[in-house]
Amino acid sequence: MQLPSDHFERRFLDFIAMRELRVPRLRGSGQILGYGSHGYGANPDDIEWIPASGRATLHSYAVYRQQYHPDFPPPYNVAHVELEEGPRLISRIVPDEGAAIVIGMPLRARFDPAGCLVFVPDPTPAT
Repeated sequence: MQLPSDHFERRFLDFIAMRELRVPRLRGSGQILGYGSHGYGANPDDIEWIPASGRATLHSYAVYRQQYHPDFPPPYNVAHVELEEGPRLISRIVPDEGAAIVIGMPLRARFDPAGCLVFVPDPTPAT
């Protein structure tokens, strides 16, 4: 039996594999769901996945100096970001060489050459 949370996570990862960042929204109310909710309490058919703007704000980050995975040589930044639409997620920040990373800075979603979702500093935040 497939649990609703399995469906929720699989849909998110399917979109990421297609290099699309989407957010889940309840069809009836228009409420955006957080990724951490896994859609609990909602019928998967009641959730639609809409394109996200890609704009985000940095809430916290850590610099990993030890290699935990062969695809991520250190140092690299792991960030907790909030999308403009509201959901928060964990990703990596890929700043320009020598650029400072600052809590509260505007970010923009991108996909690296391997297809991983990353965030880069956004020099032109939404007004």
